[in-house]
Amino acid sequence: MKLMEIPNMSSFTSVLRTGAYSFLGALSLVGFADASAITPGNVVVVRVGDAVAPLTSAAQAVFLDEFTPLGVFVQTIALPTAVSGPNQPLTNSGTATSEGFLNLSADNQYLMHAGYGTIPGTLSVASTAIPGTPRVVARIDLGGNVDTSTAITDAFSANNVRSATSDDGTRFWIAGANSGIRYAASLGATTTTGLNTTPTNNRVVTIANGQLYATAASGTFQGLSSVGTGLPTVTGTSYTILPGFPVASGPSAYDHFFADANTVYVADDRTNGNGGIQKWTLAAGTWTLQYTLATSATVGCRGLTGNVVAGVAKLFATTTTTPLNDLVTVTDTGVGSTFTVVTSAATNTVLRGVRFIASNGPVAPVAFCSGDTVGTTCLACGNNGTAGRGCANSSFANGAELVASGASSLSGDTLVLTANDIPGPGLFFQANALAGSPIPFGDGMLCAAVGIQRMGVVFPVVGSASYPGGLTPNPMSIAGAPISAGNVKHYQVWYRDSVAFCTASTFNTTNGVSVTWNP
Repeated sequence: MKLMEIPNMSSFTSVLRTGAYSFLGALSLVGFADASAITPGNVVVVRVGDAVAPLTSAAQAVFLDEFTPLGVFVQTIALPTAVSGPNQPLTNSGTATSEGFLNLSADNQYLMHAGYGTIPGTLSVASTAIPGTPRVVARIDLGGNVDTSTAITDAFSANNVRSATSDDGTRFWIAGANSGIRYAASLGATTTTGLNTTPTNNRVVTIANGQLYATAASGTFQGLSSVGTGLPTVTGTSYTILPGFPVASGPSAYDHFFADANTVYVADDRTNGNGGIQKWTLAAGTWTLQYTLATSATVGCRGLTGNVVAGVAKLFATTTTTPLNDLVTVTDTGVGSTFTVVTSAATNTVLRGVRFIASNGPVAPVAFCSGDTVGTTCLACGNNGTAGRGCANSSFANGAELVASGASSLSGDTLVLTANDIPGPGLFFQANALAGSPIPFGDGMLCAAVGIQRMGVVFPVVGSASYPGGLTPNPMSIAGAPISAGNVKHYQVWYRDSVAFCTASTFNTTNGVSVTWNP
């Protein structure tokens, strides 16, 4: 599984290093005072070094470089190198390979990066002590605005700070080479709560599916672990290696990406033939290593991110190649999947953390097929519901209501449909187009009528049923595939009524919602 599709790797990377990225290095000298908005669907990678000063253990300037997935440079966002009001400088060591990771908040609104609150050139920066050199969390919104006011003075003294994550950009979980996982309760915080005491040496902390995770290679924690339950904030939090992951030394796990609740990819930086991107799957409560995707026998990976389209993961990773490393990509089609280079580090720079920027816009559904007197009048027996809802049923005179929440994004699908006030099981379905006019259908109306695709049946709890949910766990974009970016899909729910109501039929429909799918 070598870096194929490139006829001459050495000449190819040489062009990159002396071309586009040298240009980036020159731009770094003047900085980017007015960053543009980061574009969903692109990739952001941490670049340590300004391409001028040699990389040493001293503090180096840090930049976030944005690329399209095909490697077209978009922009650079420079992290501050001097104090400005409440904002601190943020630098990284030029040679510490275990730091410099990047995270995207759980709500897809912010990037987080951890470093040192000191100016470039500070010697042996990872060994500096607090409070003189605080450990700083940078929060970068998708508009390109940088906040480095969170400067921690009670953890990670005289050692590496490595990563930070957040659920909403207002509170943070931080990992480093000592002090365990730390929780900072607010933007601008200077103190933290220590969550765990073992292991104290952690690498990359993330949030996936509402759960806090971290990697380590310490003691019996040799891979990916869950930290507490959900998003813990108190001392005494448990730290548990995921069942099936190694408990003996050997692996060297860093960044990780959950493709879904049962599939996680883990970057391993070993260069002895075992490094690369590991694929783990969960079955019967145990995680199993399926295979490792590797660029070559002597190259591992540290930074890792990805997105999933129609059930297939496309991954982006930073490699261990020295002295100049690469940002590579691979689509996981199996153990023989081929890597390609997205971009390469220029002289006197190194690429560290990386994140794919998922579309994060909240669903803006357009309602249709309302069974009220303001909208379309119900045709079965004049059983109009209230504004925006479906036709009345035997249990709910207002009619059933279908609502949408989450993000309708192919790269970060969190769309959830909820049918409220249904007395019996509901069949969620999707259509490509609407009927020219509502079609009488049992006690309700069928409007999403062209190219119908069944999604799944959900039994209501206290009158409400949500999809995905229950025995129907597939994300909407998978269950309704094929879906392409820009497609508009129309959703309704057919449901059983508890008794015969208007007609001889005992079924009805909700109103409908139309959703545009983003990249």
